Amino acid sequence: MEFSAPTMVYQAVLFVALYFVLKSLVFEPFLAKLDARHQRTRGALEEAGKLRDEAARLQQDYEQQMAAVRREAAAARDEIRRQAEKQERQIIEAARQEAARSLAEARQKIAAEAQATRAALAADTARLSEEILASLLGRRS
Repeated sequence: MEFSAPTMVYQAVLFVALYFVLKSLVFEPFLAKLDARHQRTRGALEEAGKLRDEAARLQQDYEQQMAAVRREAAAARDEIRRQAEKQERQIIEAARQEAARSLAEARQKIAAEAQATRAALAADTARLSEEILASLLGRRS
């Protein structure tokens, strides 16, 4: 293959023409799409960063709210416990009073029955003594 000046000029003109045709038809659209893709990727990364920041803020808000709810629940639980202990003391005191009242009534009832039994025994003792005495005196006579 021989290199001559007209062939070289012809090839140079053809190269420059092909360069401008390819530049406008292939390279510029390709570079434009590549730049647009780069811009979308950068935008998506920025949006992802914003969403991460928002998620972190929401997580922190959630944790603060949960801590507040836990504090309120602990306070409510403590209040319920205090009320239950107070009610327990009241019930125990009422049961003690009722037991003391029942015991006092039982003692009074026992004392009354003992008194009635003593009175009945005293009457029976006197009558039996008279019968025994009469029986003893009646035999000797």
